[in-house]
Amino acid sequence: MDWNSLLKVLPQSPVDVDYLAVAKTQGLSILHKIIMAALVFGVGWLLINNIKRVFLRIMAHGRLDKALTNLIGSVLTFAGWVIVVAAIFKVLGFTEVSLAFSGSLALVAMGLASSASSIVGDLFSGVSLIADDDFQIGCRVTAAGVTGEVVSIDMRKTKIMDDKGNLYIIPNKALDNSTLAILAPKEVNKEDKGA
Repeated sequence: MDWNSLLKVLPQSPVDVDYLAVAKTQGLSILHKIIMAALVFGVGWLLINNIKRVFLRIMAHGRLDKALTNLIGSVLTFAGWVIVVAAIFKVLGFTEVSLAFSGSLALVAMGLASSASSIVGDLFSGVSLIADDDFQIGCRVTAAGVTGEVVSIDMRKTKIMDDKGNLYIIPNKALDNSTLAILAPKEVNKEDKGA
């Protein structure tokens, strides 16, 4: 192989390259991407804040516990920002990073969900119990092997005080999975009343 045949195989570059024009074109392309990324960030920020505000207003009219409302609001905010950051990476031309970012966060979320399944179960059961009109604070119940008065219900646990004054703290998931008996209020004997 001689030198002339090697030169024919190699790509030829033009001698008159206007390096300033190429730099200007690339600079404008990068500036356009940065402006679009800033625009995506701004629109995402506005959307996340407005959706969260509307959600909180809607939940304020419902019977949901404040802790549950804040938890769902935080999850919505987190999910919104994941979408915004992935969109910013895509606009900047880092499609692979965008996909990896979204996929990694999905795996982290699945790991957290599986490791916190008992907490999530208690939270969903708590929502169910709080929304139940028959199961309220002050009711006498038999649930999860305990008979007494419901003292408090929160998102993760319910407190029941028996007739001897013992306080039982029962996870909501255990209550939701057991048979609940709503009892009539305890009647006070006339002899006890007169003494």
